[in-house]
Amino acid sequence: MSFKIGLSGLNAAQKDLEVVSNNIANTSTVGFKGSRVEFADVYASSVAGGNSQVAGVQVSGISQQFSQGSITFTENALDMAINGQGFFVVSDNGELSYSRAGYFSLDAENYLVNNLGNNLQGYSADNSGNILPGSQTNLRVAQGTMPAQATTQVGSSANLDARETALSGVIDPADPTTFHSTMAFDVNDSLGSPHTVSLYFSKTADNTWAVDFYFDNGASADLSETFTFNTNGSLATPAGGTAALNIPLGDARLAGSAAMNFDVDIADFSQLGADFTVNKVTQDGFPPGALTGVRVSQEGILQALYSNGQTLTQGQVVLADFPNENGLIPTGESLWQSSFASGAPLIGAPGSGIMGELEAGALEQSNVDISSQLVRLIEAQSNYQANAKTIETSNNLTQALMNII
Repeated sequence: MSFKIGLSGLNAAQKDLEVVSNNIANTSTVGFKGSRVEFADVYASSVAGGNSQVAGVQVSGISQQFSQGSITFTENALDMAINGQGFFVVSDNGELSYSRAGYFSLDAENYLVNNLGNNLQGYSADNSGNILPGSQTNLRVAQGTMPAQATTQVGSSANLDARETALSGVIDPADPTTFHSTMAFDVNDSLGSPHTVSLYFSKTADNTWAVDFYFDNGASADLSETFTFNTNGSLATPAGGTAALNIPLGDARLAGSAAMNFDVDIADFSQLGADFTVNKVTQDGFPPGALTGVRVSQEGILQALYSNGQTLTQGQVVLADFPNENGLIPTGESLWQSSFASGAPLIGAPGSGIMGELEAGALEQSNVDISSQLVRLIEAQSNYQANAKTIETSNNLTQALMNII
């Protein structure tokens, strides 16, 4: 029986050596999770009512260790690391696998794929960039040029100097003596072409200003307004704090674009005893733009970046978690598949519930501690040698007994 006991020890030590060696070999494998061998004794007496005894050791299981690996930053914006719980979900022609290895890039059709060519899964987005939860799909960045958007709203804020002396007569942009101050901002037509709107301000009485709007320095004002202010300097009229500018279809300045109709928000204009200043100008139009890059947020929001300074949400990376991670089946190439033992995957967005957050431009390294593995290697080697020694000793005792007989 001692031969069998020693042989069971050899087999167990051999398995321990294999697992430790595999851990050491994958010290630099991104997303790798180390394993450990778990042993149990084998002992049963009076088997089937006889005097036989069975003893020794057996491998009761190989447990995966899903502790967090260290995160290192890279120069690839689409590299991703999970900081916390969860796995990336990837699809190989519809067959789902799970991974902690965040090597991702765009393929020839702008799909997000890992270094094996598997498609990264996520929620899709509509044309306006709104995430559509529940519609899990292969994530993709839209190809082609972002179309132009015509300006429909302008936000502006400025202070007109209340100390100015009132002027009489009409405003003439070519004669600076007919106005006190001016400001300008750009807008875009339906083709994305830029146009300039210039405002000329002339104080005509206390708390009263004439304002002329010129589109592309036209021959005459496209809009004339009167701004009045309250005694505390806030805008009194126009009512609602909005000036509407309309450039009709066919106007030569539009060069073939659709008519332009946009509101200029002037509610934040003031008239105080201080120098004229422009505090804000914003507008919602933009020219067409070419795709220049992508970025991913901690919540997994995938955005396309365009040369016109705009961004558009393309989707959201999803993560999967499992009731029992140790039930996952490792299939190699830093992938796992679910099983009955692991339970069904729980899908969610990064940072939601128990899901970890994403670190873009980063990779999670192997969680293997090389120092502890080398110690385990020595222990496994010692166990192997010790069990080999028991077999050798048993063999010597058997030979001695045979010689006596």
